[in-house]
Amino acid sequence: MPSTVYKGDLSEITFGHETGVRLEHGYAGSFKFTASFDPNDPAPANAPHQDLVKDTSVIVLSGGTEDSPVFSGVLEYPNGMLVGSKVIFTIASSSPNWSTDDDYAVSGRMYTIIKQEVSDDTTGQNNNKTEITVTPALKTDHTTADKDSKANDVMTILPFTTPAIDVGMEHADAANASAESVLTDQFVGLVSTVALPETKVDLKRYHVVGLGRDIAVQVPGRFTNTGGSFECNIHNGRWFYYCLGHEVVSAPEVRQDGHGSDTFKLVGTHYSGDSYINFDGTLANGNAGSTNPAINSVNVGVGDYIFLLGGDNTEGVDKVDVQSYRDTNVNAEVFTNATCVTTNTDASITIDSTAKLIVGMSVSGTGIPTGATVSSVSNATSFELSANATASNNPITLTFDPRDISAWPNVNATQIIDKAMKEEARRIVAITVTGGVGKVWLDDPLQFSYEDNTVVEFARYAADDSNGSPHRNTTTGAITKPVSHLFFSRTTIPSFAMEVSIRRRDIDSNDGATDGGTGDSKQLTRVFRGCKVKDWALTTDTDAALRLTANFDSALCYTDTGRLEASNKGDRYNTHRLFEDTANTEVKRKISGIGKGTQKPFMFYNGSISMLGTTLGQVVSFTLNGKTGVEQYYTIGAANIANSATDQVPFAGTRNPTLAVEGKTEYDLEMEIIVDDPLFYHNMRRAVENFDETDETEQTDADMIRLSFTKQVSSGTAESIDILMDDYYIVEAPLPVPEDKGPLRAKLKILPKSVKVIAVDTVIHA
Repeated sequence: MPSTVYKGDLSEITFGHETGVRLEHGYAGSFKFTASFDPNDPAPANAPHQDLVKDTSVIVLSGGTEDSPVFSGVLEYPNGMLVGSKVIFTIASSSPNWSTDDDYAVSGRMYTIIKQEVSDDTTGQNNNKTEITVTPALKTDHTTADKDSKANDVMTILPFTTPAIDVGMEHADAANASAESVLTDQFVGLVSTVALPETKVDLKRYHVVGLGRDIAVQVPGRFTNTGGSFECNIHNGRWFYYCLGHEVVSAPEVRQDGHGSDTFKLVGTHYSGDSYINFDGTLANGNAGSTNPAINSVNVGVGDYIFLLGGDNTEGVDKVDVQSYRDTNVNAEVFTNATCVTTNTDASITIDSTAKLIVGMSVSGTGIPTGATVSSVSNATSFELSANATASNNPITLTFDPRDISAWPNVNATQIIDKAMKEEARRIVAITVTGGVGKVWLDDPLQFSYEDNTVVEFARYAADDSNGSPHRNTTTGAITKPVSHLFFSRTTIPSFAMEVSIRRRDIDSNDGATDGGTGDSKQLTRVFRGCKVKDWALTTDTDAALRLTANFDSALCYTDTGRLEASNKGDRYNTHRLFEDTANTEVKRKISGIGKGTQKPFMFYNGSISMLGTTLGQVVSFTLNGKTGVEQYYTIGAANIANSATDQVPFAGTRNPTLAVEGKTEYDLEMEIIVDDPLFYHNMRRAVENFDETDETEQTDADMIRLSFTKQVSSGTAESIDILMDDYYIVEAPLPVPEDKGPLRAKLKILPKSVKVIAVDTVIHA
């Protein structure tokens, strides 16, 4: 008999990135945004399209194209999903319609979306187009006529509380015919317990003198969505991105150039926080290319991935700082030598001394091919270049640059990591490309800035390892075409959206039934937006897998209210049922972060722990705790918002927090060991700072704490996680004598300055 109540086994939880949406006038040749005036709406003041009493304005979208954020005037978001998100405008100085007072760079004006839906008004001029109502009202006067955007005008929906767009969603006027969604299609993990950041109303209750002993007045105050938490057995390292905040990747076997003769590069400078990039193609002769990027002759499109490969190496901006407090660029002095002798078509070079040379450092100068490095050091006065010289010079001044080999991934988990090569990967959520010139909307904002002409490459998952696709070999368990990630903490923590659906029957939405019918699943779908991890704990012992507990709060909660509409009731939102329709093929499983065979967790018996230069064999358990310092903030607003049962976000989110800001990070490690040496006690009693850079040539750090876990393979590259702490104090190392006369167990408490994580898996972007 079908269940008549909601059950845990019929619940689904998925998550996804949050990102901005940049809407530039004229993209795809037709897009525009308009400060709306509708002559069919009543006076005064063209209410509600510019309501100066309620301080609101309506913006309508037009044009666009398939596979882009706007298609035929419809913004590809579920109705109401963007309520509470922020909007800013860039208004070109020559724009004759919009006032530059609405330009964020000029006035600092930022707008809040309080309504977003596709108009279903056959008498209005905006029918079947997305209308976005914002507060405060625009400074642009649209009380008597439409004010269209013009060339170089840009409308940007900011990332916080804005889930990544799903351009494949389908909107219909009737709720039960819609299949609206956002890109919350990622596998949360092997979750054993979960608590959702449920909405709570902070009810203000007042006693009034002269009105007796009972409460006289009750008024709703803040809405909160706090207390979110989950515990999962870790099967890959992706959640460290949300716990620490920053990610760089290395995937030389995965990324593809997109075309044999074209090199695709950024057009213009792109900045940290951008959710959108422009690129074009360049032929080997320097002329503009005209071929669209493709992988295995299939054009790059929505669902594929794009890599950004750093900047201008000569300026040193192709690397990022991993630890701000460390004396960065260990052993990374750029130097010149004027005694070098080169011979045309020969890789051997003589020099007065090879003492400062390091294999792998770059070499540049007259007669030296671009990208050449020191291949080997022959003796005290000669070395081999990685390519033959193109000219004979006696002598010549050459420049030697070791910065690349001093940065991750050229240094590994056993070495000092203070810099990393700048390489990011992002999923393509929308794209337009013609003649090799493209615009790409990303699933996650860029974390670093990139210069004009930065090389971009592409990737696509396949069911095997063809065309660079990461893949787990079912025979050996090894990863072919692996992706390496370095996670670390710097300035920000990314936000995410979490989709939760519950139902009474094991069917999707209300397929085959009307709302309330005998076969209806009575599905309830919510999307918690603006989620950020505030603290976390990583733990394991000798009885379980490596486990992560993450606590997070949400800013807003979207609820599918299609069942509350007056007619054609049903679920507007098309939920992600992970193994029924979202990750039901090998390729889709990889996209969702649970490639076939990769779902097994990291176990304690495949782990090792090293500290103070020693591999510890007597560790019973450890717990690494981290705090991100994220706090939510409420701001005073004057929006006059009505309340309706069909509102996806009550009161347009005006009673919810508007900011979630990172604060100081803190880490501590608790480790229980069976004592066989007083080393840790002596280290603690003298308050020794464990921070070793004595061997800079090898960049080794013997004092580092390294928690290393792998998965079993018979050969090849294994999935792995390395947690690194290289600057710490041991603050407690007790030596209690047990009552049962058994072995002495010490519970060490260690305070590191920072934490870095290196993960190897099949996930292109965490």
